[in-house]
Amino acid sequence: MRRLAGLSLIPFATLVLASTAAWAANSSAQIVNCPPASGCFSPNPITIKVGDTVSWTNNGSVTHTATSNTGAWDTGPIASGASSSAVSFNTTGSFAYHCAIHPSMTGTVIVSAVNAPPAPTSPPVRRLASGGAGPVPAAAAALLLLGFGLLALGNRRRHRSKRI
Repeated sequence: MRRLAGLSLIPFATLVLASTAAWAANSSAQIVNCPPASGCFSPNPITIKVGDTVSWTNNGSVTHTATSNTGAWDTGPIASGASSSAVSFNTTGSFAYHCAIHPSMTGTVIVSAVNAPPAPTSPPVRRLASGGAGPVPAAAAALLLLGFGLLALGNRRRHRSKRI
């Protein structure tokens, strides 16, 4: 009976750990008012890790795009005050992009395998990511699994037959 209870925890633990590992971060870039010759993407470059996504928010006064120089992605027109759909980056490298409407506006997305410190944004963004509040679910899952393990270990020792 105890083995059955212990074995039934394995799929639950796998599900909890897999769901917390599958979360990818969504980074936010901004398009700001400036003369088109000076770039206008912020932060530039934006540094993310493999599997993360980037969404561009147009804080400028005219429509812009974020278009890959190689044609790998194109956000399409982003109206003033609007945000683009998230673009996913699944390989490491440096990816140059531009505004298709204003080609002198350029930017770069740097994708690394290791989580690099985020580049400062202007102005600082102070909000929770759309995926949740951070590492709390992973810590909660680890504590939950530890509790179940200790409970199973305690029951095993208590019900062990005594040899004489």
